[in-house]
Amino acid sequence: MKRMNLNGRPLLLLLSLWILVVPTGIVYLLYTQPIPSVNWLWVGVSLLLGFLSIFYPIIYNRKPIVLFVWFTLPIFLMYGLTIELIMTQLIIACAVLARLKTGDVLYRLLYNSLAYFVLSVSSAVAFFMTGAQIGELTFSILVIGVFVYQIVYSVLYDWIFKLYGVLTNRMRLDSLKETLLHYFRMVIAVPLALSLYFILIHYGVIGYVLVGIPFFFMTLVLRINRQTDDLNSYIQAAGKIGQQLAKMTTEDSVIDEFMTKTATLFETDYVYLFDHYDGWLEPSHFYMKGRKAEVPQVRLAKGQGIAGKILSEKNSFLFSRREQWIQQTITPVPDEIESLLCIPLIRHQEIVGVSILGSKKKDAFKDFHLNVLDLLSSYFIVAVEKAAYIELAEQESNRCALTGLYNYRFLEQRLEREMDFLAHGTHKQLAVLMLDIDHFKKVNDSYGHESGNLILKQFAKLLQNKCPEKGIVARYGGEEFVYVLPEFSMGAALEFAEELRNEIQQTNMRIENDLSCLLHTEEIRITASMGVSVAPDDTDEAMTLLRNADRALYLGAKKAGRNRVGSYVK
Repeated sequence: MKRMNLNGRPLLLLLSLWILVVPTGIVYLLYTQPIPSVNWLWVGVSLLLGFLSIFYPIIYNRKPIVLFVWFTLPIFLMYGLTIELIMTQLIIACAVLARLKTGDVLYRLLYNSLAYFVLSVSSAVAFFMTGAQIGELTFSILVIGVFVYQIVYSVLYDWIFKLYGVLTNRMRLDSLKETLLHYFRMVIAVPLALSLYFILIHYGVIGYVLVGIPFFFMTLVLRINRQTDDLNSYIQAAGKIGQQLAKMTTEDSVIDEFMTKTATLFETDYVYLFDHYDGWLEPSHFYMKGRKAEVPQVRLAKGQGIAGKILSEKNSFLFSRREQWIQQTITPVPDEIESLLCIPLIRHQEIVGVSILGSKKKDAFKDFHLNVLDLLSSYFIVAVEKAAYIELAEQESNRCALTGLYNYRFLEQRLEREMDFLAHGTHKQLAVLMLDIDHFKKVNDSYGHESGNLILKQFAKLLQNKCPEKGIVARYGGEEFVYVLPEFSMGAALEFAEELRNEIQQTNMRIENDLSCLLHTEEIRITASMGVSVAPDDTDEAMTLLRNADRALYLGAKKAGRNRVGSYVK
């Protein structure tokens, strides 16, 4: 959803309404309800605590709970609406102007000023309608008046700022729990405000020492404890993810786990992963809302874009608003991204990549998230190295060094496993196709063994490219190769073999004739003979199935003249 344009006519209308209501209303109140003789020390301390309550709110479930009204409400009870309204306007203006880099400053300043003016006036009217007066000391009357004041304040607050969400297309539906929490705040504010009011009336400024300042420091302690708890929970979660990464044996699985679990841990919508290639970066993986997405095609040098800035400065960055980073980016990014969390991936003190997390929420990340992501990235880098080593070791163990195809050891194990699947009903049919290059000895004799090896490499690459999705192809030995084809009937296997045979005989093979006087490159064509056997029709034993295919190759193809496909016949 695109956001509303907060410039032009909407802003002009809001400015006109603000001028009509706020300055005019304050002037009217100053004329009709002038500020009485007040204790400016009390007003100053309340104003200061009101400022601090906005900048250091109580954090519950990662959401701020601001209770500055319990510092302004006692001033209202003692001195009336005019001074309370002016205090509230000063607190709101300070809070908005302190966040100049967050965008829409003038719009938010005008809207918040207008909103809190309406809140102050409406709540005051509701208070006086209960029969309570300024300076009221009758406890029962005062409690009813303050309770009604806070109910009107809370309900109007909810409605006014939901309207703000609609106007700016930033509407977010709160859960029932969050809504109840919003209204529960008045249960906290009412006794605090009344306590401070009565202590100020009877004992003076000591009320701030006994109630106001201790409460503020209690909120700071709660914030520190909350941040510590959050950090510990993130570190524990990162450790569990690191353990999961360490168990994985392929690079692809490690990367997929890292991208998806990182997005979940930090509640992000987008995750970018860049690889470093000798002074420049390319995006290698992009996950959007937990799923793989098309990777942007871009190359970034040092200093180019946000990732390039990380590469050149070797620093991490946190951005809370789109306005802070959008001018720096080169890689295409979705319009809805607001917050970014960006770190370099470092191995052996060298940057090997860059990770960037994006969220649709403003202020989605905290400073400690950088440290947690850095820790998680360390686990990721170690896991990738380990998986690469395992893959290399597996390749050396299970692959033919010359062709890169699976070797006989792996073929035997895989065939046994596929036959077990067949026996348990997972597969209904299993075909084996054995191939042999025709007259391969003549190739070696005519062009040399090095040319023969080149033929085997190119032939293996052709076979691998033609291999069906669920099948495998392996080097059986010498110039013989084998396909294992799950769920292939005899007819399907023969059809596949015939297409493959035709492809082979039409493919030019490049060789380097090292037997001639001058080393030169030539192109030749070869043919192949093939034999097919299928289980369970022909047998229910793995090695017998392989021997049947070998027999079909020899009797049905080679004996019949080569460059043919033969099927096993009992």
